[in-house]
Amino acid sequence: MKLSHLALSLTLALTSACSQAEPPVQTSTTDVVTTVAANSGKAEETIRASLKNAIPDAEITSVKQSVAGLYEIKAKGYGTAYMTADGRYMIQGEVIELNGAKLTNITEQGMAAHRKELLASVPLKDMVIFPAANGKAKGVAYVFTDVDCGYCRKIHEEIPVLSQMGIEIRYLAFPRAGYPSPTSQKMDAVWCAKDRNAAMTAMKRNQPVTPASCQNPIKQQYELGQEVGVRGTPAVFLEDGTQVGGYLSAKDMAALMKIK
Repeated sequence: MKLSHLALSLTLALTSACSQAEPPVQTSTTDVVTTVAANSGKAEETIRASLKNAIPDAEITSVKQSVAGLYEIKAKGYGTAYMTADGRYMIQGEVIELNGAKLTNITEQGMAAHRKELLASVPLKDMVIFPAANGKAKGVAYVFTDVDCGYCRKIHEEIPVLSQMGIEIRYLAFPRAGYPSPTSQKMDAVWCAKDRNAAMTAMKRNQPVTPASCQNPIKQQYELGQEVGVRGTPAVFLEDGTQVGGYLSAKDMAALMKIK
């Protein structure tokens, strides 16, 4: 059971009832905070237990309060979902806040913040980095890549232009066939090459690259891609965790980064 993104339409019905006024109860701020925290903790336990029964293989990484009494659920290798505090109902899809004419994607906001932390935690030495010209980066893009997909090869051909525009490309491995697979073995040859940049370029031009194996981060990066929501390649993320593509031309990527 995957927590995939599905179209979501919610109709909220608000009901109210009047009752005889009761004398005001004196409640301290401390009591309110303590009660809320206790209820939240109980809800988290209930939700985790419910998910454990329903999806035993799911590794739940986060359960936290969201909007409208819902709890946001994150699981390793799955997308974001929402559950009611009693752990009985799950909502798959995106939560959109409507505030007058303004629409805010609550789900994407939460995912972007989470992605930002995860991407920033990847050591630079574990990525294949094509730096901006003269080492003066105006922007950085993380690109989850395969070495066989056509659009991955197409975006790689934009590297010289991106570099001149001041955009640094940080490649992470995401073999679409999974890990291990024939594709991941090809990517071993890139990550284990003495000159990884040259090997990446050769591989994406369908040129021969000497097979090689070594201790490398391809499996971890593939799992990271699943956690941040990669469903295909290339998958492009900005430093703030926002996913912007898909294939993007150098011009379009620079526009999204507000780089002229």
